[in-house]
Amino acid sequence: MLTAWARRSARDAERAASSGEPPSGFQYPTYNPVLRPIRPVIVLICTGSVLLAMLLWAATLHTIATEQNRAIASAIRENRNRSIAYEQYVARTLDAANVAAVALAQRFQDLVPVAPGGTPGTIRDAVATNPLFASVVVVDANGNVRWSTLDSLPPMNLAAEPAFKAFRAGKAPRDVWLSTPEMSRFLHRPLMSISRAIRRADGRFGGGIIVRIPVERLTDFNEGAAIRPLDLISVIRLDGMTLARREGLRVSYGQDLRGKLVMQHQRAQPNGTYLGPSSIDGVWRYFSHRRLDRYGIFATVGVGQADVLADVEARARQSRLAMAALTVAIFAFAAFAIFGILRRERAARDLAGANARLREAQRIGRIGDWEYDLRSDRVILSDQLCEMYGRAPGDDLVGPGEALAHLDEPNREILQAAFRVAIEGRRPESCEIVTHMPVGAISYRRIRIVPLLGPDGTVHTLMGTEQDITAEKVHQQLRDEVAHMSRVEAMNVMAATIAHELAQPLTAASNYVAAVRIAARQRPDADPAMIALLVKAGEQIGLTSKIMERARDMVANGTAGEHSAVLAEIVDDAIALVKIANRDCAAALSEQLDPEVRLVAADKVQIQQVLLNLLRNACEAAATQEAPRVVVSSRREANGMVLICVEDNGPGISRTLGDVFSPFSSTKEGGLGLGLSICRAIVDSYGGRIWSEPGRAVGAAVCFTLPSLD
Repeated sequence: MLTAWARRSARDAERAASSGEPPSGFQYPTYNPVLRPIRPVIVLICTGSVLLAMLLWAATLHTIATEQNRAIASAIRENRNRSIAYEQYVARTLDAANVAAVALAQRFQDLVPVAPGGTPGTIRDAVATNPLFASVVVVDANGNVRWSTLDSLPPMNLAAEPAFKAFRAGKAPRDVWLSTPEMSRFLHRPLMSISRAIRRADGRFGGGIIVRIPVERLTDFNEGAAIRPLDLISVIRLDGMTLARREGLRVSYGQDLRGKLVMQHQRAQPNGTYLGPSSIDGVWRYFSHRRLDRYGIFATVGVGQADVLADVEARARQSRLAMAALTVAIFAFAAFAIFGILRRERAARDLAGANARLREAQRIGRIGDWEYDLRSDRVILSDQLCEMYGRAPGDDLVGPGEALAHLDEPNREILQAAFRVAIEGRRPESCEIVTHMPVGAISYRRIRIVPLLGPDGTVHTLMGTEQDITAEKVHQQLRDEVAHMSRVEAMNVMAATIAHELAQPLTAASNYVAAVRIAARQRPDADPAMIALLVKAGEQIGLTSKIMERARDMVANGTAGEHSAVLAEIVDDAIALVKIANRDCAAALSEQLDPEVRLVAADKVQIQQVLLNLLRNACEAAATQEAPRVVVSSRREANGMVLICVEDNGPGISRTLGDVFSPFSSTKEGGLGLGLSICRAIVDSYGGRIWSEPGRAVGAAVCFTLPSLD
């Protein structure tokens, strides 16, 4: 722009000298050979340099303080989220033990006390042999260990255990008792006991269930993540005893924190956050607590204050060094400016060098500048902008019509609207437009407009820059395409991984059910109803295995084979599965199937999965209504297809959601957004289509089509 200023000023001076006309209304400065007094300029430069340095230092210190506050706020927010996640992790671990204890307490409800000295039996129950537990023992009312998951356990009596005493005396504050961890003499590792009393049918004490969990189970929350030396997680009983503590990579337990700062904050704010020294090592940390009242404990997560501020302090040191260098540069520049005033020729050479650097920077960045004088209605272009439009450097003065000739109507309206906003709002404005170049190519441009106010307060001139961002747009499109392909590939890998990983546990579950069914049939007093239920359980496990196989086949780029299925059976099975798997579904499920439509050309398991997903969504949508209902209907279409619809009377689907069948599009908190996407993939593989529409009365309907075989 300096080049354009100099050229325009020279041109105006030549015109004024030759024609006697005054220069145009452009703001470019003209050369003034009159030398003014140097002393006021030197004072102004010195004063300005000092003020500038002070302002920059103030801004730097303010930025450092802002970064510190932002880092602290971010650390506190992250720590709160981690404490919530850790609370859920601990709760799931303890809930698993509690569920096992409840199940065994019901099983051994009629346990009869015996004399000491008996060898405990071995428990093979799947609930008790959960890999999460180190051991599970069943104790009778006399404290004798009657059953255990450990083989060859010697006779033991646990009547002296605090939990046993409290339960037998009826003084236990909770149904579940968490004991202080101790080193196991059999497993040689620290274990924490979760105890629950066995109550007979008449309410009398009948013994207890003791589930022992390794201490490290409660500290494996950070396993696999980057752990800083000062990171801390711990589980503390409300009486101050530490059940598990992990500081960095070191695991400990059993610390007594009664009366310590952590307990004071826990009593004052059970789910709060505070900054303070650790009660054990004295390190200052940001702590976040989450209380689990049902177990009488709270989970705490701490992050070291030094770790939080380490990066900020490093950047602050760099900023101070940079500001010191910049301050030196400012004063050096002031001295140089003063020296330049004394040596006018030296200043001229510096100006020429600055112009050359500016032109080079504009050439490298593909940026040009322009000035639009509203009074003369003329635009002057810089050399770089002339080059960008294929114009000669001297052909830099154009009218608005010529300046807009490279734009189509929509882009012209965008630029003119930006001009109006800048003029009316008296503030900078920017926009992006598409320019049709003289050679026929299309170029993307970013325009920056800055209004300049005249003495009367109105906008007389617009200054602006224009940058060629065609390469940036192309790169952005490529990045978007790569990101889309990555998401699709990630979805394929996720589906294949889930199908592969679930195959083994499903096979094991099927074997267990088969073994129980065989054992039940061999007993003379076997209940036929129980055997029938076991048969149905085996069938459902087999159905689940087939669903996994179909999901794995879909992501393996396979094609749908030749299948046929009875539509009524698919709908009946899907409704039955929803009633079993979603017991909290209060909606009335019904079907209105066309009796003339019997067979569809599709795989039964895959279409059943589609209906299962749609029915679950419909149940959740209708749950907010007083009389929730979901209807599955079908009818024959004229093109040889069958139309199946799942309709609910819920609030309907908002139009602002866009394509709800696209991958990773979910309205549920924590949802992956894959359910409806998978439904569309299945339906598309059979040549059908799936869509959503409003319900006949209220709510929404999701419909899809399949080929008919009738």
